[in-house]
Amino acid sequence: MSPAPGVTTIGELEVLEFLQSGEAVLVDGRIRPQYEEGTIPGAISIPYTEAADRLGELGCEIDFDGWICEADTQAVVLFCNGPWCGQSPTAARRMIEGGFPAEKIFYYRGGMQNWNMLGLTVMSGGS
Repeated sequence: MSPAPGVTTIGELEVLEFLQSGEAVLVDGRIRPQYEEGTIPGAISIPYTEAADRLGELGCEIDFDGWICEADTQAVVLFCNGPWCGQSPTAARRMIEGGFPAEKIFYYRGGMQNWNMLGLTVMSGGS
């Protein structure tokens, strides 16, 4: 399942590869209190309600008509609570509407539910 045309859905192995390579920014799209309770190590908090307004943190430049996201904009991996959660799919759609290239968005559908279920490392988002 893809949240929008052009967005690639990935699993845990791809998330781990992105973390090791540094080729993408890992974005926790959940609301801030959920992020603070625990997140994937290396993730930054950009709540889905703020995704379209914070594209500057992802390499885009503000313009009179919105955002300009060049071809060399770094890729992002979005995740939220789990396969049933709509927060990161909403963030992806809002980012695309704001001008972020869909092909630079990777959606980790398993989210924190699958990450925790597999016993993978979780860190406090408040640290």
